Order: sequence, then structure tokens, then C-alpha cells
Amino acid sequence: MSKAYKIGKIIGIPIKIDISFLIVLPLFAWFFSSYVQPFGFAGVQPEIMKYAFSLLTAILLFVSVLVHELAHSYFSLIFGGSIKEIRLHLLGGVASMNREVKEPLKVMVIVAAGPLSSIILGVLLLVLNYILNPASFTEGNTTLLMLFILGYVNIFMGLFNLIPAFPMDGGRILRAFLSLFMDYVKATEKAVLIGKIIAVLLGIFGLFTDLWLLLIALYIYGNASREEQLVKMRYSRF
Repeated sequence: MSKAYKIGKIIGIPIKIDISFLIVLPLFAWFFSSYVQPFGFAGVQPEIMKYAFSLLTAILLFVSVLVHELAHSYFSLIFGGSIKEIRLHLLGGVASMNREVKEPLKVMVIVAAGPLSSIILGVLLLVLNYILNPASFTEGNTTLLMLFILGYVNIFMGLFNLIPAFPMDGGRILRAFLSLFMDYVKATEKAVLIGKIIAVLLGIFGLFTDLWLLLIALYIYGNASREEQLVKMRYSRF
């Protein structure tokens, strides 16, 4: 595991920034500075304002990821789990557990709390944007544009995470639901199979439309296979 730096504690959980985060943060800032409205600040003047808001938006985006992970962690603590740390890294964030909650219904609540918190946060940001500028979501000052971007991205992030495929939260919700009716390993196998089918369909669609969708499909497929292998290794009996 790569080096991480502790930046504080929230509800008793250490918050750490992985070194890979220091690489991806400027990349996100560059993306926001080069993309046109309504999803970027390319037309903002003066230049210093464009780059300042791009960096701030990138930082607040990862704060949103932290909120997502804190929602998982909060409900895990309520149900008797123990959280080692929350780490922000290249691909977002992860809450590492010392003690996991096993009951399927509780697991479903814990996992669903993350994407639901993202959706709620996104809706609140868009509502605030509308209250401050009812004429348009994106026309107005740069702060309103930032609220729109963060609101939109949080809603997208929440909905995307509900896709029933690993490593997204939707895949873990599906496994928890299936484990109500079968053992954990079989539930994992079936959830992984569904996730792989979704990845293949997404990959075929991406092959003819968007390369990014193809890359996402490969990422989903690879992580689904890895999750199945890890679970089988953990629960193998010799």
C-alpha cells in the first residue's frame, strides 16, 4: 500500500490522503480549467480566477467523496462495525474496516448510504444554485457555476455507484441482497456474474460510441473478477 498522510479525524476516524491523490488533484483541476461551461471554467476571465476556481472545485469534489465514505462509515459504526481509516486516493476514496458488519440487511443500509449521500448532496447544491439564481442553473457568477458542477457530479457519482457491478456500491448491495437467500460465496459469484454481463454490454456500447466507456467496462470486469477471487480465497476450506 502506498504512503498516505493523515490530515485529521472525523467522528473518530482517521482521514488520510494517499500520495496518488496528490497526482490526480492537479489533473482534475486542469480538466475543469480546460472544459467549457457548464462543466468547466474555460471561458472565465481573468486567467487566475479560472485556475483558482478549477482547483477549488477539484478539492471540493474530493470533499464530496469524503462525505460519501463518511456516510458508509457512520452507519457501519451504528451497526457495530469498526473503521480503521478513510483514505482518499487516485480513484476516489475507501473506508478500511477493522471489524465488518455481516448481517445482509445492515450491510445493504451501510453500502446504500454512500451513493444516497452523494445524490442528496448533489440535489441540495443544485437547489441552492437555483435559489441564488432562478433564471438559469449556469448563467451568473463563477461561484454559481461551481455549485452546478459539484451538484451535477455528485448526482452522477451517486447514480453511477448504484450500478449492480463491482467495485461500485451497487454490486455490494446486490451481493448483500442475494446473501439473504444463499451463502456468501455463492452470492458473490452471482453478483460478479451480473456485474460482468453489465461490463460486457457497456464495453460493446463504448466500442462504438466512447472509448472512456470501454475503459470503464474493462475496469468493472477486472474488479469483479478480483472480488470473486478474494472472497473465494478468504472462505476456502482446506
